[in-house]
Amino acid sequence: MSLSHQLKTNLFLYVIDLLKSNDIPFWLDTKLLLAVMGEKLGIPLSQYRNVRLSVPGEHFSKLLTLENKIGLVYRFQLIPDKSGREWTKSRYCRIAVLSRWKHKQKAFKIFITPKYKVNNKYRWVDKRSCKEIDSKYYDKLDEINIGENSFQIPKHVEEYLCVRFGNDWKNPNLNWIASIDDHTIVNNSSLETVPFKKVINASPLEKIQLQKGNYHHRMKKMLLKTIDILNEKGFKYWLEAGTLLGILRDGDLIPWDYDADLGIPAESADEIMKLRLDFLPNYLIKRRRVQTPWLPGDMRVIKVKTPWEKIRQINFHVDLFCVYPVKNKYRWVDSNALKHVDRKYYDTLSTIEWEGRTINIPNHAEEYLSLRYGNWQIPNQNYNAGLHDGAIAEKGF
Repeated sequence: MSLSHQLKTNLFLYVIDLLKSNDIPFWLDTKLLLAVMGEKLGIPLSQYRNVRLSVPGEHFSKLLTLENKIGLVYRFQLIPDKSGREWTKSRYCRIAVLSRWKHKQKAFKIFITPKYKVNNKYRWVDKRSCKEIDSKYYDKLDEINIGENSFQIPKHVEEYLCVRFGNDWKNPNLNWIASIDDHTIVNNSSLETVPFKKVINASPLEKIQLQKGNYHHRMKKMLLKTIDILNEKGFKYWLEAGTLLGILRDGDLIPWDYDADLGIPAESADEIMKLRLDFLPNYLIKRRRVQTPWLPGDMRVIKVKTPWEKIRQINFHVDLFCVYPVKNKYRWVDSNALKHVDRKYYDTLSTIEWEGRTINIPNHAEEYLSLRYGNWQIPNQNYNAGLHDGAIAEKGF
């Protein structure tokens, strides 16, 4: 969607009116600001498919109260702060406003981020990355005219864009990623004194533990069925993440886990999806896609589920994570985190014997687990794959 089209959509006009009528100041920010400045300067800068605005942090709680007033057409989607740090006051790092009748992954969205002034800086969280910038950019705002409308933008806007996107912002990196490349990301060393906080689980699915009831037996049966199909059809795969850890350390699945994990080359995902009949009647398979410059494709994961848990909305499944070779790394997305490891772990695989089968595992498996989990020999029930995984490429948390 073009910039001019975005700024004329009913959604954008509605959000602007909502903010203005409730006396909530806001400004154009990030890639929306970049696109607007490009149009102003006659430079064809790319535009993100969604719109990003920012508001002063002291107005964010008021904005949240407006959710019940937006009617039947639109809705709020609250985006949890996944930094695990007491970097800001809110449990949410931003909200998305979108159509109530469209799937959240496909809908055009207006993202609104609160930014809190602390001394001479403004700070905020971008999903999991803690960020801050000099207060001179937001204390007093400039204005820019777009058609018949006027919008506020950060002060010293070209300098501001240099801070966010680098000195070459007029010829920006098309693969710029906010959680990796933004120059406002706080150094990890600076966060060492910032207290930890619990991350909200925003998933609507109930999480079980394998040690309860007969879940352990049923998960092992589902995992082995998946492995048997992949072996029979000649697909490359390997034990992954906590499943690999539990089997290598304990000879079994981790009792407090709720799923099982495999890795597959992303290029084989479409062919694996053709095996639906091989999984029936006991299991269903479904793919999940993601749009991110981190990956050269959009396949994130294939999920194997039972019909019963799917109906009951229970988080009980086998994940087949789709990994992509990019230069000297393999990349994938897991727990909403961008992850990568050296190609040496997946290019050539090792094997182990488990449950009467020869099963693939990453090469240099113990080194691999040390990278992902640190001291993996000691069980850690507080491990969070979106915060503690050594494969996460993102910064500032």
